[in-house]
Amino acid sequence: MKKLIAILLVCMLLASAASAAEWTEGLGPHKPYSGVPELDLTQTIGYIMMYPRTKMPAKYFCDALQIYLPREDLALNEGTLTLYTEDNEVVGTYDFADGDHVKLRLLDDWELDNLMWGGGMCVMVQLDRSLEMGKKYYVFMDEGCFTAANGTIPSLFIGNPDAWTPVVEGDFGVSGLYYSDPPVEPDPSQMEIPSDAEGAEADAAEAPGQEAEPITYKLHPELGDIITFDLVMGGDATTAVIFSENDSVRFDMQQYETSQTVTGVVTDTDLNWGIVFLNGADVVGLVQLANGNAEEEAPAEEAPAEEASAEEAPAEEAPAEAQEAEGAN
Repeated sequence: MKKLIAILLVCMLLASAASAAEWTEGLGPHKPYSGVPELDLTQTIGYIMMYPRTKMPAKYFCDALQIYLPREDLALNEGTLTLYTEDNEVVGTYDFADGDHVKLRLLDDWELDNLMWGGGMCVMVQLDRSLEMGKKYYVFMDEGCFTAANGTIPSLFIGNPDAWTPVVEGDFGVSGLYYSDPPVEPDPSQMEIPSDAEGAEADAAEAPGQEAEPITYKLHPELGDIITFDLVMGGDATTAVIFSENDSVRFDMQQYETSQTVTGVVTDTDLNWGIVFLNGADVVGLVQLANGNAEEEAPAEEAPAEEASAEEAPAEEAPAEAQEAEGAN
């Protein structure tokens, strides 16, 4: 059954990344949507899209902050990004010279289709601990953390608490996921799942008429890491079934009906595991945690589909650059 669930998710993910995007005539990095002004990209970093944020919250789970840009001449530079709670407590500070936490990559076809762009890049800041559901945060970022045009154009300073406010919403999902650091030796008691473990024969993958979209995240574990997270149950989710392909993560239980803290041990760094949220036999949510160490990674994290419309996106995204500029004041 666990294999069937994994196959279901992989098939859905591959289907969503099938086509190659191209710029619509008249549009490009200088003008990604028809309703926004054309910018001179020799003078400015251009339009940016920050994810997640209040107007575009993450769903179920989020352990990375992302900045999308429709240009492809970017490079990481020096500087830090700091994540705060709404109470001004520092959650974490991330140095852009730290390759374990900060990545720069080209957008994949699935992301480009959702954004309706013909090209672009993503600056991804991997958090040490996933965001807590329903909690409010804000981000400050130094000027010049990344650059464009061979280093001649720096990214702008974000210093306004209202400019970027990450949030994860939902009545169920995964909150506060983190790995042990440094890695620890696996607990022998967690290495084998009891034969009578609840949910071992769950019917999640056989539920008819599934419409839930999988949310995929790339993780970078080490062998022996202990994974800890809060499983949040509520709303439409009455049962959560955890699966682990090839038992790459061992949990003491596989099925949960109440909110609680869950732990597991990484036994194979070719990590592929996830959680299926159910209401009876209906799948109401999927979170897949894919191997981020492999050269060929799974499709990227959920792209902001809500703003894929060329008519709707400009109204929200055009001010993004202005928001950064305000933070410099």
